[in-house]
Amino acid sequence: MCQKEKKLAVSEIFYSIQGEGKTMGYPSVFLRLGGCNLMCGGMGTQHDKELHNDAEWRCDTIEVWMKSQSIKIHDILEKKYIKELNHGAHLIITGGEPLMQQKNLIPFLEYIKKLTNCYIEIETNGTIIPNKKLLNVVDLFNCSPKTSNSGNDYEMRFNSNALNVINLDAKDSIFKFVISNNNDYKEIIKDYGNYIKRNKVWLMPAGENQILLNKNKNIVAEICKENNVKFTTRLHIEIWNKKTGV
Repeated sequence: MCQKEKKLAVSEIFYSIQGEGKTMGYPSVFLRLGGCNLMCGGMGTQHDKELHNDAEWRCDTIEVWMKSQSIKIHDILEKKYIKELNHGAHLIITGGEPLMQQKNLIPFLEYIKKLTNCYIEIETNGTIIPNKKLLNVVDLFNCSPKTSNSGNDYEMRFNSNALNVINLDAKDSIFKFVISNNNDYKEIIKDYGNYIKRNKVWLMPAGENQILLNKNKNIVAEICKENNVKFTTRLHIEIWNKKTGV
């Protein structure tokens, strides 16, 4: 199959501002890819929207990334999005889990780089090892490893080899954890402390709407202060009270 025929499973594309992490506030074109290898909220939440397996929060984009359309890589971004990238907007590849499609994602990103020298950020859960070509083309890995509060079993959510590569070999990387209390932070230190540099850790309050976010953000901010780690809110929820597409 020639490169121009390669495709990606695309769930949605929109222009907004980055709401989380190191590049929060930057105008960005979001490309959400379909599919994920985890189910945050616990297996079964995709059917009943309830929490399972002792999950304390639920992925707020399940209903989006579970639906996708297969699109040729040259046809994915319309001219209006390329225009924004040329004006300085970032390109953020998100999901679901984008690295499930890294084989075809690489030629797509190489094609985009020929059109615009934009800043490329990938949001990943840190369970799949990025290959060297992807490491070379991506400017920032915004990695969100999961803890037990996600409802995913340890064997599914933890991959030390992937964490090491993202931590040590990427051009730039951060590790963003969703938490709601001090026990969550203790679990981060226990499970991930040996694999992630402390200065790369960001804590983000759990909350898929403004009510839940406001409930947790003061608690998480205090944990950040006590442990000298970075805090990130969820700007898109604070502004629009929506999780995606804004």
